[in-house]
Amino acid sequence: MYLWLKHLHISLAVVSSLLFLWRLGLSWRGRRTQGWQRWAPHLVDTLLLLSALGLVHLAMPWPLPIWLQGKIGLLLLYIGFAAMAIRTDLHARKALFSALSLGALGGIFFLALQKPWW
Repeated sequence: MYLWLKHLHISLAVVSSLLFLWRLGLSWRGRRTQGWQRWAPHLVDTLLLLSALGLVHLAMPWPLPIWLQGKIGLLLLYIGFAAMAIRTDLHARKALFSALSLGALGGIFFLALQKPWW
């Protein structure tokens, strides 16, 4: 069960990241998403969070390791920065929030792959 859930979580993380990059690219071109393009990322992100909760339930000690706490903090920052990057129309703000959201996303992947002891 654990390995199946872990592989699902990794797959959903990759798909979620690709959907964000795609939506960000559309936003930079001034296009808005419609139909499935609008709700599919939310569905994938919901499944991603549910799989994360399942993994925490199955395998994580309490209190949570510091690397996982950092990953959760970066996730919250990523959500806020990504929303601002996609919604804002001002070029300078869009560039700033795009860079911050991509940095937070990179930090999430770094912590997920490295799981540092600190």
